[in-house]
Formats: sequence, C-alpha cells, structure tokens
Amino acid sequence: MGAKIYTVHTNGWSAAPGEDAILIREGFSLAAFLFGPLWAVWHSMWRTAMVLLFLAVAIIGGAMTAGLTDGAELALLLSLQAATGIWGNDWRRHVLARCGILERGVVAGRHLRDAEWRYLLRGS
Repeated sequence: MGAKIYTVHTNGWSAAPGEDAILIREGFSLAAFLFGPLWAVWHSMWRTAMVLLFLAVAIIGGAMTAGLTDGAELALLLSLQAATGIWGNDWRRHVLARCGILERGVVAGRHLRDAEWRYLLRGS
C-alpha cells in the first residue's frame, strides 16, 4: 500500500504550529460518502450538514412529485453521497480557511500517524 497525501492546516496566530495541526487526507472520503450530514456535523461543518440534509429531502420530494421509480430516487441519492465523498475533504479545507486556519504544507505517510510524525520531524 502506497503513501497517502495529507494537507496540513494550523492557526495563523499559533505560537507552536505543530501542536494544533489538522491533517486532511487528499482524495475520496469514505466516511463522508457513508455518513454525509453526520460526517459534516462531526467536523463542525454545520452549514454543510444542513445543505446536505436539504438536498436529500429535496431529492426525495422531487422524485415523489415527478413520479420517479425507487431505483431512480436511489440513484439520485447515491449521486449526492458520491459527490459528498469526492469533495468532502475539499469542503473541510474551505471551512478551515474561512475560520482562519491556514494551509501550511503537504506531507505524505502510509497512515495519518506517519504523516503527523513526518510533519513534526521536519520542523513544521
């Protein structure tokens, strides 16, 4: 299994940037795909969670109104979940940037712990 790429984010005002580093893996997020709004709430992305819930309700309501089959409704909901999995980590980065938590660099590791260790060893 190869190394995974992580972006490193820290507070812009932090005296010890290694202490409060947040690492976000690049690529597809299985947790975001499976749990959608709950994943967003876990990461304090309240607006994202509300938008995902609204979109799911809109898809269900629109499918019922349009008389779509259950299979078509499921396909639309799975498309929403797939989009959440594909772009979820990017949305996290955007929310962190909006909160003043800056991207400091990129680090690679086989697992999150390896990437954290490499980030701390390089002197942040």
